[in-house]
Parts: sequence; structure tokens; C-alpha cells
Amino acid sequence: MTPISFGVANIMLYMVLVVAQLLIERKLKMDMLLEVPFSFIMGYILDLYQIIIPASSESLGLRIVILLAGNICIAFGVYTVQSHLVLAPVDGVILSISNHYNKAYSLCKNCFDITMIVLTIVLCLVTRSPLYGIGVGTLFSALCVGRIIKWFEIKQVSLIRS
Repeated sequence: MTPISFGVANIMLYMVLVVAQLLIERKLKMDMLLEVPFSFIMGYILDLYQIIIPASSESLGLRIVILLAGNICIAFGVYTVQSHLVLAPVDGVILSISNHYNKAYSLCKNCFDITMIVLTIVLCLVTRSPLYGIGVGTLFSALCVGRIIKWFEIKQVSLIRS
């Protein structure tokens, strides 16, 4: 839609999400500040990734296995670093929403991811652009990562009670 690279667009979105966290929490915290350099690093890594790694040509079965493994790893990573390390601004804003509204992180993650997909579709329709980056894997991840995090949350509670 624009000449802006995917990585730079990602940085811009991340900065908006850091501001959203500030508005939700109404205070500046060190972990929010640390999300700013993280955003730039991730944005440039995304641009580099798109340059050096060609489009996937693996079999469908292998791509499904990679998708499942990736979603489990993402969910476990997000679950384990909540409030302990620097989060990506996406996860930071979800944590802020979760804490502010006293809702489970996993539920907020699902709602946020689905909302982002809907906003992307609406933006593409309004600008008459092709749907770029939203495929079966994106939809699966939006629906499942939060639920996998919920499974980890339930497992933690059952381990604490035992």
C-alpha cells in the first residue's frame, strides 16, 4: 500500500502500541521504555529476513508442522516472559489491557489478535489493496496462540495447587 518496508511499518505500529500502553497505564515504566529499542531491532530484523530468506517451498505437511511448533513456541515464550523481561510492544499492550481490565492475558491475546486481523482486512478493503499477509497460518495463530497460553496458565495453576 505504501513504499514503507514491512519492518519500518512494524516499528511505526510498535511505537503506537507503546503510546497505547502509556495511555492505559497512565505512567511510564522502564519495561515500556525498553520496548522502544526492541521495536527498532525487530523492525530491521524483519526487513533483513525478507531480503535473505526466500518464500517457503516446503511441503504442506512440513509447513503445518512448522506452524504448530511455532505457535507453541510463541505461546510458551509469551507466557514465560510476561512481566519478567522486555516484551514486544504487542504483548506489552496486551498485558496492560489484561491488567487494567482484570481479564486473563490469554483472552486479551485472542481478542487483540482477531481485532488486528479484522482491522487489516478493513484497511485493505478501504484502500482497495490485496489482502497481504493474512493466510490460513495467520488466522490459525490468531485463534490458537491465546488458547495455548491459556493451557500453560491452567497447567501452572494445577502445578501450584499440587
